[in-house]
Amino acid sequence: MKKSELTENQIPTPVKGENKNNNRKKLPASMRGFVSLTVCAAAVLTVSGGLKIADSFNRQERVYAAAESTVNSAYEGADYELPSGIAGVASGVSGTPSAGATINRIGTSCEDVIVGQRVQKITSQAVEMNVSESMATTIDNFDSNVVSSAKMMSDEDYQNLLQIVEAEAGTEDIKGRIMVANVIMNRVKYSEFPDNVTDVIWEYNNGVAQFSPVEDGRISEVTVSRETKEAVKQVLEGVDYSKGALFFIQKSAAAKSNISWFDKNLKRLFKHGVHEFYTYPDEVLRENAEN
Repeated sequence: MKKSELTENQIPTPVKGENKNNNRKKLPASMRGFVSLTVCAAAVLTVSGGLKIADSFNRQERVYAAAESTVNSAYEGADYELPSGIAGVASGVSGTPSAGATINRIGTSCEDVIVGQRVQKITSQAVEMNVSESMATTIDNFDSNVVSSAKMMSDEDYQNLLQIVEAEAGTEDIKGRIMVANVIMNRVKYSEFPDNVTDVIWEYNNGVAQFSPVEDGRISEVTVSRETKEAVKQVLEGVDYSKGALFFIQKSAAAKSNISWFDKNLKRLFKHGVHEFYTYPDEVLRENAEN
């Protein structure tokens, strides 16, 4: 077969930029898109994994609310969230040093602190209240006086004391009412008389009541006033104007026989309002005290 010779006009003209690679087959457009997406996904996974590795490494390099102690913190390596509400208040209180205390601390309970940070010495500025010895003694003495002077009694005794004071001294001033109540309380303490208020008030001697309102029934008829309640309250708190009186009498309303017995057998102390107050003679008091 004869070789055909090309004429000058039949030789193809080279295209600019064309090389031998142009002879390779090109990938379809869909395949090129898939390859691009795969490359991007691989890059994202690589970056994400690197960040997690870095974060894990960093967590090994931080501590939480670390103090200078050989005991590891309970929060070390944990995901710690800033406390709020009651938890925040509790965290603040627990993180506050007591009065006069000195502690070593790195940061606070709400901080992530880099290892190697300088330890800070914290000294509380709170000062405990110091009560002087004299003030403490005064308070103790006051408390002991109040406790020792206050009188304890049953509800029945208290009500009977109100009734007899109102019946005997309902027209007197508050001091006069206090003195009548003082006589009742003095009798309770004195060995010759009963040892409780009710029995003192309702005592009979040779068939005769010791107090006229008991004998004539007025003790049950009176209405206790605010002034009488105040007088009894003061007596129970220790107020005493009686000078040890064990008897009183209103001579303007008493029988002559009673008046003469008072003057003959008792020692007169003083008069207040309508009442005169008496006690036993000194020798009788001494004899009873010895017994």
